[in-house]
Amino acid sequence: MAGIIKFVMAAAIAALLATGGTAWAAEVPPPCNLLSPNFTPDFANNQSCLSLNASPNNVPGYPGFYSPAGLGDIAPFSNGNPEAPPAGVTTVLRLTPNSNFQTSSAWFNTPQTVAGAFSTTFRFQLSRTTTYVADGIAFLIQNSGTSALDAVDSGSDGCSLGFGQITSGTCTATTGGIPKSLAFEFDTYENDDISDPNANHVSVQSCGRNPNRVDASCRLADNSNLLDGNGNPVTLADGNIHTVTITFSPSGTCTNASCPGILDVILDNNDLFPAVGGDNPRPEGVPFDIASIGLTNGTAYLGFTGATGGGNDLQDILSWTFQPGSQSSAVNTVTPALLSFNGGTQNNAYDYNALLTSGGLTSATVSINPVLMNQNSCNKLVQKSFPPAQCFVYQNAGTVNGQSVDAAVLFEVTCPDQEEGTCGSPDTPDFFATLGSDFTFLFSENVGFRLLAATIGPYPGWLKGAGPDALHPCTPYPNNWPPLFQSNQIESFSFSADPSGKTKGGSAGTGSCWAATFATPGELPPGISIAYPKFTTYAKNSVVTASYTCSTPATSKDVTNPANTTGPYLTVASCTQSQLPNKNNTPATCSSPMFVGGISCTGGGVDTSTAGLHAFSVTGVDSGGNVNINTVIYNVK
Repeated sequence: MAGIIKFVMAAAIAALLATGGTAWAAEVPPPCNLLSPNFTPDFANNQSCLSLNASPNNVPGYPGFYSPAGLGDIAPFSNGNPEAPPAGVTTVLRLTPNSNFQTSSAWFNTPQTVAGAFSTTFRFQLSRTTTYVADGIAFLIQNSGTSALDAVDSGSDGCSLGFGQITSGTCTATTGGIPKSLAFEFDTYENDDISDPNANHVSVQSCGRNPNRVDASCRLADNSNLLDGNGNPVTLADGNIHTVTITFSPSGTCTNASCPGILDVILDNNDLFPAVGGDNPRPEGVPFDIASIGLTNGTAYLGFTGATGGGNDLQDILSWTFQPGSQSSAVNTVTPALLSFNGGTQNNAYDYNALLTSGGLTSATVSINPVLMNQNSCNKLVQKSFPPAQCFVYQNAGTVNGQSVDAAVLFEVTCPDQEEGTCGSPDTPDFFATLGSDFTFLFSENVGFRLLAATIGPYPGWLKGAGPDALHPCTPYPNNWPPLFQSNQIESFSFSADPSGKTKGGSAGTGSCWAATFATPGELPPGISIAYPKFTTYAKNSVVTASYTCSTPATSKDVTNPANTTGPYLTVASCTQSQLPNKNNTPATCSSPMFVGGISCTGGGVDTSTAGLHAFSVTGVDSGGNVNINTVIYNVK
């Protein structure tokens, strides 16, 4: 684009020429080793993966790579002392200095697949203004190239945020702006002439293939009441470090050429566009047809823009990751979060759900990345520690070469807003959650399941493991030793005749890998104890009161140490009696299922109406569908 320059150590070269010094050849930057953005914990490495663009008015050297503001390299100004950087953060991407009328952009050089599900997370810090804070930053998905930057009088007015249409002194121009773009703006200055809601808001902006704008005409959604996951106010430019996760879930049921998916933005563990009920209901997220910006084979460029105007601040990006195929959600202790893949179970596919249960965290951002495998490969992983378990084959697990495929699915669970992707503290676990998956499957692809389910039970598993890479916990150790999967955390499993399955289990901390299995060893069915009737002879027509108990499986949670993460955590689901010969005896009254202990049943009538041998049976079924039967033979005379 005309009028745009790229920063390539211009200031250093100019200084050498001015002093007559010798200009040594610039050191060639190391090659880019990334296929997708993975700048974690900071931007110290792979800087050559980014194209940096500056307006002609920019201070030389910006955008560029610098020490975090919190390290104290610049004296604090009116918005206080910046928050210290997290451990390991030594280099940030600084979009603008704390100088007026600066505009910049930074793009990952390789286009990324955005037509399918994806999740991206970045940390930013806006601090150290010399006047007042302005104007903000934006994350963009665009297909206009790695030189993209607002083209009209770039640097003259910060309200463009580097991507939207502007002219000098106003924000209402009809030219300029980055075409073919979708922008998520984090705006720290209120411009009345473009209907900004306030000086601290997040907006989603797109004009499709046309040049993007920062006014209300291209505004898809905005949130000006920013809160964190605990309901506390969030100020974007307060010098603190903020974490953003943006996720896109394509529609799995759309048959039209225009197929809107769902965008969502999570700021500091708070969903900015949650579902709304009442008289004007609205589903979660922001509907958007991502193809409307003109993708190239489903791909586009990703990156950031930033701008200052009459006010300014340091605008830093501390880290950035992008996970194609993954989904993220803010989770809490109240309402289960539901992440749908390929349209969810309504489209013969699957979802993932999460609910915090106890511990030090009341909110967190959880990222779920499904890893597709054929069943044999998955079985080799799980059978290292759980032979002869079989991985479930999910229906409509993903798309390969444009065709839907059925496959086993491993789920990588990470928390992108926490250090190294771990969920909670590894030393003192404070992340306790119930995690699960609802899915559809075919009996023909899960050989043996139907027979097991109809007899002794499917013996389902919800296996938890963790490999050496915290950000990709389903990556096994070499030769899968130690084994990837270490415990069976199953709490419940059920299926219907569709067939569709529901599996859930408990988790405690760390990034983790999960797999749904059946024929899983190590599970014990409910214990059954029959007090009455006894193995004896009763007089004909005598009154015998039934009394029996179905107890929680012996392999359930260690009640003396609830933090123990070794399952399975199955509980008693039902306890029923029957008799042979088949008589209409009065059933006992049973207590409600209990997590610890089981179900006690008393008061039922035992049949003594006919002489001869009788069989009194009690059937116990646990929350995984496993069955146990105990029978007492008694005589009536």
